[in-house]
Amino acid sequence: MPSKALDFVTMGYAFNKLFEAYPGPCELFGINKEHQAFLAWYDIHREEISKLSGLEALASTKYVDLNAFLKARGFDPMFQPFAGIGVASVLDMLVEWLHGAKITTIVQYNMATDQITYYPAFKVPAEGVELYDVRGFKEPLVRLMTSTGHSLWLMKADEPATGIELAILAQHILGSVTGIRHDRWIAGAKVPMLEMDLKPDLSWMMGLDLIGPILGTQDLDQAFQQFKLRANERGARVKVATGFATRSIQPLPYEFNDPFIGFFTQPGNNSLAMAAFWADTDTWRNPEGTLEEL
Repeated sequence: MPSKALDFVTMGYAFNKLFEAYPGPCELFGINKEHQAFLAWYDIHREEISKLSGLEALASTKYVDLNAFLKARGFDPMFQPFAGIGVASVLDMLVEWLHGAKITTIVQYNMATDQITYYPAFKVPAEGVELYDVRGFKEPLVRLMTSTGHSLWLMKADEPATGIELAILAQHILGSVTGIRHDRWIAGAKVPMLEMDLKPDLSWMMGLDLIGPILGTQDLDQAFQQFKLRANERGARVKVATGFATRSIQPLPYEFNDPFIGFFTQPGNNSLAMAAFWADTDTWRNPEGTLEEL
């Protein structure tokens, strides 16, 4: 099964920056359940995101400026020309293990194929590791401590079905910790060395609307993310870039493209329906004469 990644924080930080650049007040309007799930998370953590370190963003109406911003920070230039507003948000976080780690190997045995596979790994000593119980989960949540106070949290888990489920599950796990776990027989933690360069699917964000009184409705029509991670015996570095771009939506007339009911009222009396009719396509045609000739 392929690895997955999704970062809500750079997504939220991008919208924070977009709101700063957007002329006048605006709000986000979601049209599907994925939008609603993200917006529910964003509403809770919007202010908290702005206080985090390691984040920067750029909003611009020029896609070349946004691509240059990404390239300068080691990411692929993923913006295409757009007619609205674009924003790029980047997270760059480098940490070192609090008490160092040693190079080792993880051995995995596959019973189905009777094969043994060796993976490069690192071992963090016990004084640099904490284990926690999590409500509703059997496996412990493992915290790898760093010299700067950052933490890398790890837990054995089944594959989430989608990136959204992954991001929501991570937040749920962190909020469900019940206390530290004292397992005396555990002497540190062995973790596989990691090298990730993924592009999580953000197509589900398409169609999200930014609505404001000055620019009207802006429809999200570009959304992407690139997720990079390296972890070894020294520490870990994670870099995430998220990009959004909008297009202006021109108001369209409401269209009666299905059968409809109609009726009249007279001046001074909007409570009495007169001459009610239901019009199916058998009567949808250009009148043969003038109104006066009817």
